[in-house]
Amino acid sequence: MNLKTARVVGFIGKTFITTGLLLLGLVIYQLWGTGIETRHTQSALRHEFNRVIAATEAAAPGPPTSGSSTSLPPITDALALLEIPSASISGIVVEGVTPKDLRRGPGHFPKTPMPGEMGNSAIAAHRTSYAAPFGNLDKVKINDIINVTTTKGKFEYTVVAISVVSPSKTSILANTPSIPTLTLITCHPRFSTSKRLVVRAELSSTSLFTSSTSTTTATTIPQAAPDPPPAITPVVTANDFGGWFSDSGAIFPSIFCGALLVALATIRKFLYQRIASRVPSGITATATTYAVLAIPFLVTLFYFYRYINLLLPAGA
Repeated sequence: MNLKTARVVGFIGKTFITTGLLLLGLVIYQLWGTGIETRHTQSALRHEFNRVIAATEAAAPGPPTSGSSTSLPPITDALALLEIPSASISGIVVEGVTPKDLRRGPGHFPKTPMPGEMGNSAIAAHRTSYAAPFGNLDKVKINDIINVTTTKGKFEYTVVAISVVSPSKTSILANTPSIPTLTLITCHPRFSTSKRLVVRAELSSTSLFTSSTSTTTATTIPQAAPDPPPAITPVVTANDFGGWFSDSGAIFPSIFCGALLVALATIRKFLYQRIASRVPSGITATATTYAVLAIPFLVTLFYFYRYINLLLPAGA
């Protein structure tokens, strides 16, 4: 093997190794790195939700007083607080089930009723990535209690059915016009998107916000809305969850971060040559270049993975 061939083989080998390391890093980012953004978002949403609930209770109808005024609860992205004590699940629900929505936490299907209302309210969430809001959903058992708090009140559901279905089975979102139900959906098994784990629960008690100092609890099923939803909700397809390049806004940032990584690698090689010509030890030159460029490289790599992940189909 001549020198030219050896260089080509060495370049190909380094390319495969670098690609493998980048893919490994992407997997690590999906499993743990995605949770950083989600936990930060959930913390902000929970703070906002608590503020909204406090304002809602204060604005609830009560005995009329002189000079009193009625104000609507402030608008917030925090739709509801979902809690399952038996599975140690607690998260703020947002509206929507697109990849962008589910990066923030559990998402409510816009085509289904709100929790606490008549009909089938459906919520989906990741089980592996993005802080795994439904990571322990498989621990839920029949007759377990699910608590949902919205600006209308607190709603207690009792689990009545647990099933594993194919991703194409959208009948799990079929409406229940006469029974207030809650359907929770996540990927199954963990680390896979081949199936869906579905937990179905029915409303067992309601505690509405009725005044600034008290609540009224009712164990009866609430009345249906004046205009009940149709028997079957509109069909939900894979497009509702987003596919390849569904977040087109991430294309340019991905290319930019990738180019910046290449530039940093080139700068590292240049710095190594300059330092190696002045110090006797190659190890010292290597350590110095990595120490100088480690932080900008890791920050750029983090955002590179973030934007690349936004271009992929919704994961587990």
